[in-house]
Amino acid sequence: MEPIDQLITRETGTEIKNNLPDGDALYKRIALGGPGLVAVIRSSDLRILFVNTLFEHYLGYSNTDITNAEVYFTDLLEDYLYDRLLFQLKIAEENIDSWSRFVVYRLKNKNGNTTPYYLYASPSGNDSGEELYQLMLHPDLSKWDMPFTSFITRELFLQHFNSEDFGTFERLMAADMVFWSIGMYRIYEIDDYHIQINNSLAKSFIHTEDKARVKEATKAAIETGDTLEIEFKIITAKQNVKIVHVLAKAIKDKEGNLVKVAGSVKDITGQKSIEEDLKNKVQELYQSNKELEEFAYFASHDLQEPLRKITTFSDRLSEKYKDVITGDGAMYLSRMIASAENMRSLINDLLEFSKVSITEKAFEPVNLNLLLRQVKTDLELTIEETGTIIHSQLLPTVDAIASQMKQLFVNIFSNAIKFHKPDITPVIHVETSVLADEEKIHFELDKNITYYKLQVTDNGIGFEEEYATRIFQVFQRLHGKSEYPGSGIGLSICKKIVEYHHGAIYAENVPGIGARFVFILPQHQPQPM
Repeated sequence: MEPIDQLITRETGTEIKNNLPDGDALYKRIALGGPGLVAVIRSSDLRILFVNTLFEHYLGYSNTDITNAEVYFTDLLEDYLYDRLLFQLKIAEENIDSWSRFVVYRLKNKNGNTTPYYLYASPSGNDSGEELYQLMLHPDLSKWDMPFTSFITRELFLQHFNSEDFGTFERLMAADMVFWSIGMYRIYEIDDYHIQINNSLAKSFIHTEDKARVKEATKAAIETGDTLEIEFKIITAKQNVKIVHVLAKAIKDKEGNLVKVAGSVKDITGQKSIEEDLKNKVQELYQSNKELEEFAYFASHDLQEPLRKITTFSDRLSEKYKDVITGDGAMYLSRMIASAENMRSLINDLLEFSKVSITEKAFEPVNLNLLLRQVKTDLELTIEETGTIIHSQLLPTVDAIASQMKQLFVNIFSNAIKFHKPDITPVIHVETSVLADEEKIHFELDKNITYYKLQVTDNGIGFEEEYATRIFQVFQRLHGKSEYPGSGIGLSICKKIVEYHHGAIYAENVPGIGARFVFILPQHQPQPM
């Protein structure tokens, strides 16, 4: 019998040296034929022992190469794929159904270029009893990466598109025939899958309202060669109205003549219904919030008059009958006057809160440095009484409503001064920077807009981190009124102002230092859609 190495040399034109056992039937079978690219690797270390001609053609490694130098199959893989290959080989050894052993890999050829291949592994042995694997590969010659990694994911992929709401079609121009997948018949609610479709029948399902638009878009796509992507309504064979999304491409020959149009259709009726419901809910919520804000504004405004009378008559009573009203009566009167003043403060804060989003003022460039000086002037008495020190970096100019920006700074600074530590001089630091792209993603902000992050850090009493979100809610207080006066609306107003300016705000406790309030503002307001 002719030695196996001579047989392979004669049949393949490749000289084999030493690494093939003489008379081995496995190598003989591979050398004489078989589908696809084939390689034999050693189980213990995955060294390549033999490849067929197609393997050499695609991946560049010949039997001479693997004889003269040790070549391992892992040399063809990226590092992250090693464990995946070992797992696949283990599954092959355990005789799991063959369909589960098919996997897609990107393999490097001898020149270092990578191409996706389907790889099937089968345990084998040679005549000498050595444990081997026979690998059969098939190159993916399409221009797209495979959308699945194995037969398991392939089945899931195909199952996804073998649904009631997805189908594909091809329209052959010369024959005036349209071929539909089963999914198309389901979408159009045609029970007889054998009905032959032509262009006239296909177009007859398009809703009358959309016929002209679809015709114009199709004509333009054919003329330009662009992909057609369009949504329109259809009336099915069972007289149901659906909304479909169509993606199609015109195929032309070398002379530029239209040969066929191929594409896919997806039933998006349910999706559109959900979107429409969501849109309506958002609109209802917006209208409800607007009505609540207007109610709060007018209710607060109307409450001012009776409150003014209560305060006026209380002051007169206190002044005119101060010698008569004594003891408990004087205490009750003073408490009533104090409560009226608290009510006035609360109503004023409610008015400020409700006015944020119903203002008709336009956004304009606001120099925050000038604004900060105005805030210091407004808070001059409080700053002097507490000895507060304010350090500030150079601040930017942003598109804003000046009065609201002033309110924002006043509330933040007043908050920092109010919650200072006893017997310690309040110190406030104002810092600014341009917001990084990853932070834009975190706060779901427009990546194409420049944002500034302003940080106001104090050396006050701080707060527990668990309350970082709660403190921005209306009427939320972390301390009693007897300790720190206020309505509990100030930070809620800040949050509403920043969000109205299409920004973001948050607070954080800085251990050993105090509290930090961070608000993010766009340099220029986004243009309405």
